[in-house]
Amino acid sequence: MWLIFVLIIVGIVFGFQRKNINLFSQTPSGNVNQTTPAKTPPATTPAPAPAPTPATAKPPALRLGLGQVYSTQPAQEYIVLEHFDFDNKQAISISGMKLQNRDRVSGTVGKNEYGGDIYLNYGERAAIVTGESPLGKNFKLNKCSGYFNQNNSLPVYTSCPSLSDLPQPRNLNNKCIQYIESLPNCAVPNINADTGIDNTCAEFVIQHASYVGCVADHKNDTDFDQRHWLIYLGKNAEMWGSRRDLIQLFDQLGKLIAEISY
Repeated sequence: MWLIFVLIIVGIVFGFQRKNINLFSQTPSGNVNQTTPAKTPPATTPAPAPAPTPATAKPPALRLGLGQVYSTQPAQEYIVLEHFDFDNKQAISISGMKLQNRDRVSGTVGKNEYGGDIYLNYGERAAIVTGESPLGKNFKLNKCSGYFNQNNSLPVYTSCPSLSDLPQPRNLNNKCIQYIESLPNCAVPNINADTGIDNTCAEFVIQHASYVGCVADHKNDTDFDQRHWLIYLGKNAEMWGSRRDLIQLFDQLGKLIAEISY
């Protein structure tokens, strides 16, 4: 009986140990099917959107023309620069702009006759002459500028109002009127004893037949301003080749804004 009792006790203990081994070999019930939760990336502040790039200013739309590039005389050689930009009719400063040929010989647009910047208004043009100014300055043509061209020193055509078109005093005699009508436009006459006119006629001619007199007579005319500049680069040799050359125009910052080849 004792033997049977001992065997029963041993069987119970052995069975209990087997159950415990099986139990411990399993995943604890509290951890069944549990996985390590994925780490949520920390919230980040979105990068600020890049600031919009400011719109670059539209380069001035100036147009180049050949003018008289084939002349071998610096005083007569010139190219043309025009402002006919319909989309931008504002005046464009051209002082400080640079012109350059194929060999990179360059010249810079200077100031106006008063030392200020030269502006091209819409519809205006400039003849940029290679040589030196006969007046020692750049200037804008007007109705009376032909008086500067008595010796054909200007490279462009100029004209003047006729002296005979002015209102004439009644005390001018027929000989004086005939003399006035015989005078060429834009000419300052050399009046002397051989001219054959009296003092009254001579005073009238001297007062009006000159640039100063012409300006005084016509400065208020609606067509007094000719919208045409003469600008000089001041060189003593021709700048543009007679063939196969390149004309480039750079703005005041050195950016190429126009070019023409021939």
